[in-house]
Amino acid sequence: MTDAVQSTANKDPSFSPYHFLNTILQETPNGVLVVGLDHRLIHANPAAVRFSGLPYGDLPGGAIGEFLGKKNAALLDLIEKQFQAENQENGWKISQEIDFSLDDQRRNLVGVVVYPPALSDYYLLYLIDITQQKMLEGRLRRRNAFFQNLIDSSVDGIIASDMRGHIVLFNSGAHALLGYDEQDTLSLHVTKLYNEGVAYELIKRMRSDDFGGKGKLLRQQMIVKHKNGMDIPVSFSGGIIYDHDQEIATFGLFTDLRALQKIEENLEHTHKMLMHSEKMAGLGRLAAGVAHEINNPMSGIMLYANLVQEELGEEHPLSADLQTIIHEAERCKVIVADLLEFSHQNTYEMELVDLNDVIQKTLTILQHQPLFQNVTIIRQLDPELPPIYGNATRLNQVVMNIVVNGAQAMSGKGRLRITSRTRSNKDLNEISIEDSGPGIEDDLLEKIFEPFFTTKETGEGTGLGLSVSYAIVKEHKGSIRVTSTSKTGTTFTLKFPVVMENLIGENHG
Repeated sequence: MTDAVQSTANKDPSFSPYHFLNTILQETPNGVLVVGLDHRLIHANPAAVRFSGLPYGDLPGGAIGEFLGKKNAALLDLIEKQFQAENQENGWKISQEIDFSLDDQRRNLVGVVVYPPALSDYYLLYLIDITQQKMLEGRLRRRNAFFQNLIDSSVDGIIASDMRGHIVLFNSGAHALLGYDEQDTLSLHVTKLYNEGVAYELIKRMRSDDFGGKGKLLRQQMIVKHKNGMDIPVSFSGGIIYDHDQEIATFGLFTDLRALQKIEENLEHTHKMLMHSEKMAGLGRLAAGVAHEINNPMSGIMLYANLVQEELGEEHPLSADLQTIIHEAERCKVIVADLLEFSHQNTYEMELVDLNDVIQKTLTILQHQPLFQNVTIIRQLDPELPPIYGNATRLNQVVMNIVVNGAQAMSGKGRLRITSRTRSNKDLNEISIEDSGPGIEDDLLEKIFEPFFTTKETGEGTGLGLSVSYAIVKEHKGSIRVTSTSKTGTTFTLKFPVVMENLIGENHG
């Protein structure tokens, strides 16, 4: 009997401590079973009766094994083992989770078995209902699993760390973005993800009210470090996690900007190409008008110069001057022809063309010229190259312009590599013409396709060769691009769409 119960009994002689304790036993929500050493029930309180679903009269005298059922036999085995132990004087206590089902309703209970000290002739089995707790735990597990799947399914990197900078969350998106595996993150400090000083600046901004509110930092473009040291541009949003106004962790969401930046670069390049095409179209119209205006008077100059030369004879002192006039007039006629080419004033028949054949014929014409005597020409031509729609003569002019420019850039000494191949699942034919010359300066690369632009000495070039080539390539629905460095020389890359009917025929064949 406790001191409190004894004190109450002393003050009130009518008070029965056994009645008092019995009332507590009857009202407790936990089941209480008194079990003899023969494992038969001696007494069960109302809560235990409710758990069993049996009438009270059926419990006393019944075996505890029948009460627990076969699925809870493990608890009875534990009780047996405890009684078989040598030391029983100090009593013992064991507990195990058990399962009760009543009217298709499952209850989770914890069975606590107590054997009082002093060698009592009974032991106690307490049944504590944890069904609600189990339900809450199940909901919590499912919710945690849901959020974990949500976090891991994010294409963005999500990283969280405690206030000491130790990583506590590193989702699959972060692994893919930064290259670290799970083992790496165990010892990874959050400052290693940024350039020096950036992590502390992020915390400073999160604590400020000026970047989305205190505890938040929204849409900051910055650089993070890949495991291999590579810089990766990202958009960062993050914040501080609080517990009763105490900072306990920080988190960040990292969106990879590399693909977006690539798209922006392509859009910018496309915009420049459109502007350039518009500029070229305007210049083409201007060139056509100039060419027609010059052509007729130039024909007259050549005609009268030839007549005068015939009249005076070759021995006349002015004959050499007249020959110069005729030569320069012919040169002007060539320039006019180039202007007409540039302005699309001539029409040509389009037919199936083998680009390899165009390249071979062009090189056959050029390779015996003095300029090419010390130039090594390497041909890497795909024999399975499908045909395109085009005009062989005009394409020959494109290849010739680029090859001659390359040989001139190398001063007639070096290497020219010409390659043909298919690209984009055989939808495009690609020709690359690479020289080993000194390259083109970066500030000149954007200008080389402009009409009348040339890097040659005055009188050595009209600046129309690459402009005409550009126009011809566009006329064939193709593209032309140039890359150049001082170490590798200059490479022109031409792409033309393949004839789809030919591909369809190949596939069906």
